[in-house]
Amino acid sequence: ALIRLAKPWIGEDEQRAVAAVLESGQLVQGQLVERFELAVAALVGRKHAVAVSSGTAALQLALKVLNVGAGDDVLCPALSWPSPAHAARAAGARVRFIDIDPDEWNGTPDGFRHSRGDATKAAIVIDQFGNPARAAEIAEALGTLPIIEDAACALGSRFPDVPCGRLGLISCMSFHPRKILTTGEGGICLTDDDDVAEQLRALRNHGQLRGKFVVAAGNYRLTEIAAALGLAQLNRLDDIVVRRRELAALYRRLLPERLQVQATPEGAESNYQTFGLLLPQGHDRGAVIAAMRERGVEAGLLSFAIHKLGSFAGNDASLPIAETVASRGIALPLYPQMRNAEVEQVATVIKGVLDE
Repeated sequence: ALIRLAKPWIGEDEQRAVAAVLESGQLVQGQLVERFELAVAALVGRKHAVAVSSGTAALQLALKVLNVGAGDDVLCPALSWPSPAHAARAAGARVRFIDIDPDEWNGTPDGFRHSRGDATKAAIVIDQFGNPARAAEIAEALGTLPIIEDAACALGSRFPDVPCGRLGLISCMSFHPRKILTTGEGGICLTDDDDVAEQLRALRNHGQLRGKFVVAAGNYRLTEIAAALGLAQLNRLDDIVVRRRELAALYRRLLPERLQVQATPEGAESNYQTFGLLLPQGHDRGAVIAAMRERGVEAGLLSFAIHKLGSFAGNDASLPIAETVASRGIALPLYPQMRNAEVEQVATVIKGVLDE
C-alpha cells in the first residue's frame, strides 16, 4: 500500500459531532463557531478569535482591516504557498518579496528591515511549515510597522516564550486538511485589539455590526459543521503535535546527513506540519519523486518561490535562497497515524533512490 504524503486524523468523535449538527438543523451562525473561537483564542493566548471560511480569507480580511490597497507595499517572504502574496496583490498592493534564512526557511529579521520603505504598509511574517519565525527579532526590526503573522501551519508550534499566533496585530491560521487541525476548509484571525476584532466580525458577515450593515463586505463565515469538526479535533491536538514531533525526530535520526532538513530557532518548537528536505545538487527532483512512488512512498513538492510564479510574471527579483529551496525541496509523508516502521520504510526508499 502507498504511504500517503498526508492524512487528516478523523475518528468517531468528529463523525458524531458533525452528525449532531446535521440533526440540529442549525448549520450556520449557531453556538459552535463561538465555542471554537474561544477555544483557539485561549490556546494561543489572544483576546479575540474570528473564525472565517479559509486561511486565505483570514489574510484577506486582515489586510482589509489595515486598509492595505493601491500604492502600498506589503513585505512577504518569497518561499511559501502563494496565498499571502496573492492576498496582498488582490488588495491592490505591491508585494515586496524578501529572501529566507538558508537553514530555517523563514524570512529573516535583516530581510524585513532592509526591504522596508516609505510605501510599506504591512509585513506578513510566515511560520513556514509550522517552523516558528524569529518573532522577537523581526518585531524589533520592523518597529511600529503593522505585522500580520501567517501562522497558517503553526497551531501547536511555539516561539521560545509563547505559542505561535501571538505575533503582530493580527495572526492568521488555516484549518485545511493538510494542516495540524482541520475543519475541512476554514481559518481564523487572532488579535488582542478590540476594534480590529469588531471590524473583522463585520467584514466576515456581509458588513453587519450589531444588526446594521455598516460596510460593504462579503460572506466569509465558518459553518457550524466545520466548527464541530474543529472542536473535536482540538481534543486531540496535544496527541497530534506530540506524535508529529516523535516522527520528525525519527526521520532526523534515519536520514543521511547529505539531506538538509529545516532547522528550528533555538528555544522554539515546531509542530512539523510538513517535514521537508533539500535533495543534493544534481538530482532530478521529478525523477526522485516518481521513483519513490514506484516504491510505495508518496512524496511531494515542498513549496514555491512565489516571485517566479505566473501570477507574478514580470517580477525580476533575485532571491537565490528561496529559489534553491523551491527547486530542490521535497516533502516526506508525515501524519499522526503513521507508524514508526513506515518512517523507516520512507527513509530506506529515499536513500535507495538517491544511491542509484
